[in-house]
Amino acid sequence: MLLAYLGLAACLLFFSKLREYGPLIWTLSSGIIFTTLGCEWLYAIHEGYGYLALRNICFQISSLILLLTYVKDESDLLLYAWTTVAGSAGANLINFLRLRKYCTWSLTWRFSWQQHLLPILVLFANSLVDLLYVRADVAQLGVMTSDYYVGLYLVASKVTALLKQLLGAVIVVTVPRLACLYGQKGGEFFQKLARQIADLLVTLALPAACALFVLGEEVVILTADLYFAPAAGAMKLLGLDLVFSLLGWFYMAAVLVPARQEKAALLAISIASVVNICLNFLLISAFKEAGAALATLLADLVTCLACYFLAKKSARLLPSGKKLASSLLGCLYVYLVCQAALAKGLGPGAMVFWAALWAIPGYFVILYLLGNRVLLEFKRGS
Repeated sequence: MLLAYLGLAACLLFFSKLREYGPLIWTLSSGIIFTTLGCEWLYAIHEGYGYLALRNICFQISSLILLLTYVKDESDLLLYAWTTVAGSAGANLINFLRLRKYCTWSLTWRFSWQQHLLPILVLFANSLVDLLYVRADVAQLGVMTSDYYVGLYLVASKVTALLKQLLGAVIVVTVPRLACLYGQKGGEFFQKLARQIADLLVTLALPAACALFVLGEEVVILTADLYFAPAAGAMKLLGLDLVFSLLGWFYMAAVLVPARQEKAALLAISIASVVNICLNFLLISAFKEAGAALATLLADLVTCLACYFLAKKSARLLPSGKKLASSLLGCLYVYLVCQAALAKGLGPGAMVFWAALWAIPGYFVILYLLGNRVLLEFKRGS
C-alpha cells in the first residue's frame, strides 16, 4: 500500500499532464487504503457471498443517493469522486470491523517470509501487470489523441465492463470451490465443475456479444448521449471481446492459480500486455478509440489462447461442441430480434427494451429445445 502511494506521488511529480488532476487522483486513491483494510479475499475464501452482496447493495444505493443529491453539474467533479469512493470505502470498513468473526488480528513482525514471500510477489506482479494491461488503452489514448476520444472509449468500455463484472460473478463465486477441489485432489470433480463453468460462460457471453454488436449505437446513446454516438464502433468491438476476456479470466483465476501455476499466469498476462501496448501504438493513431478497442480484443484473444494451452494440463476446458452449437443457433435468433428492433425505428431505450424482452427468453427456450441444460447442470453441480 505504501509503495502504491509512493508510486502515485512520483507519477504526479514527474507527469505534468496528471498534475492538474491531482485533487481528483488523491481522492480516488483513498480507495487503496480501504481496499487493503477490507480483506475481501478472506470473505471469498469462506464463500460469504450473501453478506457481500447485501453489503454492496446497501452501500451502492447509499452512494447513488449521495450522487443524486449533491452532484449537479460539471463543477461537482470532485464531489462526484467522493460519492464514488464512499460506496466502496463504507463496504470495506464494515468488512474490517467484521474480521474478528473469522480471525484475530494484531501487528506482528513474525512472518514465514521464505514460505510466503515468493508466491505473494508473483501474485503481486500478476496484479500489477494486469492493471497495466487494463489501463494502457486509456493512458495511450490520452497521450496520442485528445480527451474527446478518451471519453468515447470510456463510454464504450464502462458498459462492457459492467457486463463483464455481471457475467464474471460466475468465476468469482466458484474460484474458492475449485481451489478446494484441486487441493483435495478431487480431480474428477474439479474437471467436471471447470467444464460446466466454461460452458456457462460461453452460453451467457455469446448472446451478450451479439446484442452489443447489433445495438451498439443504441446502447451508447441510451447510457450516455447522442454526442457519444461515435463510440458505437468501440462498443461493438468490446462486445465481441467479452467472450475471450471472460474465458481468459476463467482459465487464469479459476484454473492456473488454484493449480499453483501463478508463474504461468504471469507469463500469459505479460505477453498479452506487451501485445496490447504495441497494438495500441499501431492502431490508435489510425482508428482512435476503435483502434484501442481492437487492440484490446486481439490482446484478450492472445490471453485466452495462452491461458488455455497452459491450463489444459490441469483440466479439459474446451466448451462442449453440442452446447456451443446450440448457443450459436440461439445467437442467430438474438441477431434477428435485434435487427427487427432496429427496423421498428423506436427510440434507443424502447428499442433495447423490446429486443431484450424477446431475445432473452427466446434464447433460453432455443437452448432448452436443443438439449442445452447448462444452467440446470451448473446449479446441480455447484
